Amino acid sequence: MSQQQGFGGEDIKEESGWRYPLVIFSITILLSAIFLYTYVGPSGDELLGNTPKPTISDEPISAVIAGERFVVSANYTVFPRDRRPGERKSLSLYTFWPTMSGYAPARRADFIDNDKDSRRIDIIISKRRTPFSESERLEYIYMPQVLDKRGTPAQYGLTKYTFKDRGTNTETSGFNSRILFLGAAGDDSEQLVLLFCYQEHKVLAADCYREYELNDTISVRYMFKRPYLPEWSQIDMKVREFVANIHQPAKTE
Repeated sequence: MSQQQGFGGEDIKEESGWRYPLVIFSITILLSAIFLYTYVGPSGDELLGNTPKPTISDEPISAVIAGERFVVSANYTVFPRDRRPGERKSLSLYTFWPTMSGYAPARRADFIDNDKDSRRIDIIISKRRTPFSESERLEYIYMPQVLDKRGTPAQYGLTKYTFKDRGTNTETSGFNSRILFLGAAGDDSEQLVLLFCYQEHKVLAADCYREYELNDTISVRYMFKRPYLPEWSQIDMKVREFVANIHQPAKTE
């Protein structure tokens, strides 16, 4: 910047010719960076680890839920947040049926695309949300809402129950998009297994799931694709075995 004498002896300041182009260039760079971050950069969920992202790492991670510790290889975890050690409300895992192995690039289609016939099994371990056990939920919540409490004999050692649908003089149960199957656990526990399968729908996938109690503080929910319903008994045993193996109960004195 330079000064010159004008009429009346006043000083006239001359601005540098580079100032305005430099300001415009800086603003352009800033706006471009904002645009790129908005449309290309990581979202808030990604930064927090809330976006599903597989890993091939078999490094063990330790998670604590309601005071209970679980140790599992990282390639079983769905979200990056679950690869961080410490206390959490839930742990989301997935595994490949029937080997019960974690994510690998060769099985990317099953884990990532998650099609209707995917061999992916989702497992969510969380703090118990209700004091009712699985059998108590059957007695007090589900059975009063089915059309026929005797059920209908179905394939694969199961009994099928259909829930009440919405009608003029019928209260909807809220479960009418699902079918309930009951079967005996395939071990010596004589435990009754409650399986729910969503009916085929344009929005809902025809998945099947079970939720059971690991102990007084932890519940486990697993989900698999409807084409594997014939293998439900083996899936149930393998999932319970898998969860038991990664569970490290607190030692009692």
